[in-house]
Amino acid sequence: MTQAAHDGYQLPDGFEHCSKLRPVVEATSALDRVRVVVTVLAAPGGCPWDGKQTNRTLLKNLIEETYEYVDTVEADDREGMREELGDLLLQSVFQGVVCQKDSVDPFTLDEVCDRLVNKLITRHPAVFAPDSAQDADDGSGQSPEDVLKLWNEMKRREKHRTSVLEGISHSQGAFLRAAKVVHRVAGSDQPDRLSAAFAAETSQAATGGTSESPTAAGLADDILTVIRRADAAGIDIDAALRSRLRTVEDEIVRLEHDLA
Repeated sequence: MTQAAHDGYQLPDGFEHCSKLRPVVEATSALDRVRVVVTVLAAPGGCPWDGKQTNRTLLKNLIEETYEYVDTVEADDREGMREELGDLLLQSVFQGVVCQKDSVDPFTLDEVCDRLVNKLITRHPAVFAPDSAQDADDGSGQSPEDVLKLWNEMKRREKHRTSVLEGISHSQGAFLRAAKVVHRVAGSDQPDRLSAAFAAETSQAATGGTSESPTAAGLADDILTVIRRADAAGIDIDAALRSRLRTVEDEIVRLEHDLA
């Protein structure tokens, strides 16, 4: 194997004499090796499929890899996490490489990384307070809830948001979007007033899930009620639902096996 002098990385057997891989060996970090390989694959003379991808065509892969990583974490599958986190990293780097090739508004992964670093610093003022500040500390005196509230407030100021709804993606599923809306309202400056928006459309709709003839609006209101109860109790309802579904799926498999 060809070995990088700086950290001991070795190319796979049989690929030692490929000149295209020299930048991989010379890369200064493991993350940079990923970027180099993806750049080669997406460039002319690389992989035909990779070379034709756009930010939009890669979205399906990005979403799928995200959920696959979530599955491995919730299953405590450490080996699977190694694999799926790598696939998720690939999607992030791939998106960055495609962005760099854009003819109208190109930008690099370095710019993305620098913006991320600045965001992490400015949204943690207690951790990164000036050494001369009398109250400088590492933020350990704050509760996780206080930190999250400050993060959200800093985010609102940076993005000049005037509504709790700004920044909530409509491309995610309706259930996830509803959970986000509920959480945003609950954490707003006026949760009681904004919660009025969740009032059932009609008195009958409020019992839509239990009436003899449930309505679409009524069932939707029932779901919102459950989400609000979960949010108030600090329960990740989406994670809870996924966990419950896994139990249900395991039971279905067991029943199918018994019936075979």
